[in-house]
Amino acid sequence: MSWQSYVDNLMADGDCQDSAIVGYTDSKYVWGAYEGGIFGKITSQEIDALVGKDRETFHTNGLTLGAKRCSVLRDSLFTDGDCTMDIRTKSQGGEATFNISVGRAEKGGVSSILFISLFSPPPQPLVCSSIGCSHGKGGDPRWSP
Repeated sequence: MSWQSYVDNLMADGDCQDSAIVGYTDSKYVWGAYEGGIFGKITSQEIDALVGKDRETFHTNGLTLGAKRCSVLRDSLFTDGDCTMDIRTKSQGGEATFNISVGRAEKGGVSSILFISLFSPPPQPLVCSSIGCSHGKGGDPRWSP
């Protein structure tokens, strides 16, 4: 299954409003994204901020994803056994805000992939393992490396 197919599959259930698969080690770019969504515009600088060693600055200043301002609610991206972040978009001009789930996973035994999804209703927990991520659906990561 291609990365774009994984994104398309995530979008199919209607709970997800935007999604992207992003490389964050050697290949810092969007590997697959929902067409027309903000995550297709994620920059290498935004990827660096998301996975950088400084885990405190974005709690104070927030961060951007696809040029959209966001607040970090919970950061366990580099916590063994969790590997997730909870983020929320910031309202600009009274617009609605959305939940963003970020999960880190491995490809070929190397942590190198971020799964980023935006939800309007509160999402089910993002469950990540060494083979992929799913949204509270148990052992159904819906992708294969």
